[in-house]
Amino acid sequence: MTFIITFIALIIERFFHWGHLRHWQWFGRYQYFLTTRLANWPGFLLLIVSVLPVLMVVGIIEFAICGWLYNIPKLIFGLIILLYCMGPNNLWVQIYSCIRALNKEEPHVAIEQVKTVFGITAVDQSQNFHQSFTRAIFIAANQRIFAVIFWFAVLGPIGAILYRVISLSTNSSVSSVTQAAVYMQKVLDWIPARAITFIFALGGHFTLVFARWKQHVKQGIDSNDAILGECGIAGLCVANGDQLPEDGAAEKEALALLDRVFVMALVILAAAVFVT
Repeated sequence: MTFIITFIALIIERFFHWGHLRHWQWFGRYQYFLTTRLANWPGFLLLIVSVLPVLMVVGIIEFAICGWLYNIPKLIFGLIILLYCMGPNNLWVQIYSCIRALNKEEPHVAIEQVKTVFGITAVDQSQNFHQSFTRAIFIAANQRIFAVIFWFAVLGPIGAILYRVISLSTNSSVSSVTQAAVYMQKVLDWIPARAITFIFALGGHFTLVFARWKQHVKQGIDSNDAILGECGIAGLCVANGDQLPEDGAAEKEALALLDRVFVMALVILAAAVFVT
């Protein structure tokens, strides 16, 4: 069932633009309401208190519908939760929008879009901009899609919800909650970041990627973005010191690599389900 849900969810996320239907404002309002009334509590405790009820509701629903109608309601519920927890915005739609702006020779538009969507600090259409943009694609692919799938495969719908609400909490209005959520997201990203970058080696240039992967695989949680960015760039057959094309070709190739990686991830998941 996990494979079927993941397969359908990836197809929908890849080829259909429905990110505008994901509404997480309710969680921000709920967390703000709760944390302002418990403002003197430690950040980690506030985070737990705000996240736990959401997990409990999802767990209760999943338990209640288990076994109904050959588990069809459970499959539909899992699919809805997984799709809802991806994003929140569609990765491919946003990246192609930026690439189109580059191809139309509207660099200022593209730069502003990339800065807004991915938070990079490059200020002009230079090699630094394209390096930052391409690395940001791989980091976003993990945080928006792969990590959600990973924790869904491990913990079911509760895992997907857990990752997304922790990610959303990194933008909390309470600084102590934000700090706790940033730390927890790094913890939750540690294994998925190393798993997806290993698949980069299978879908890209194995020798270059694996060399970078070995350098970072045993490092701590603060190295997550580094391993994703460097292994992603290496997967495009770009060695240290090499330049990226500045016409959007590198970004398109990054998306092509991600397509191959997600197909391979599905194959690995199917094999794992078959073995177990």
